[in-house]
Amino acid sequence: MLIETRAIGFSLTDGILRHVESRVETALGPFARWILRVTVRLDDVNADRGGIDKRCSIVVAMRRHGVEIAEAIDTDLYAAINEAATRARRSVIRTAKRHLTLARRDAQRPGALVTL
Repeated sequence: MLIETRAIGFSLTDGILRHVESRVETALGPFARWILRVTVRLDDVNADRGGIDKRCSIVVAMRRHGVEIAEAIDTDLYAAINEAATRARRSVIRTAKRHLTLARRDAQRPGALVTL
């Protein structure tokens, strides 16, 4: 699974990069065989004006299942990363279950079971 991290509006530190890779790998690791690429975008929305302005957007490109997008905004960048990773995991699970049930109902393959 290829994880690409981009920071918009601030510099990407080694600590933030390690946290992103750790959280994404933990959240999406069990589904790595279905995932082609993960792009994480970190953005400081309001810059110096303050407020809830740290955004983390995770785009997951899946094999034969399209693209899933998860986003979280928080005052703390690490909390936004954690929340977005959790949302991305839920989205990937939902997509995998949907395609699994469709594959089991395939008229061409009656009784076929697809394993995860």
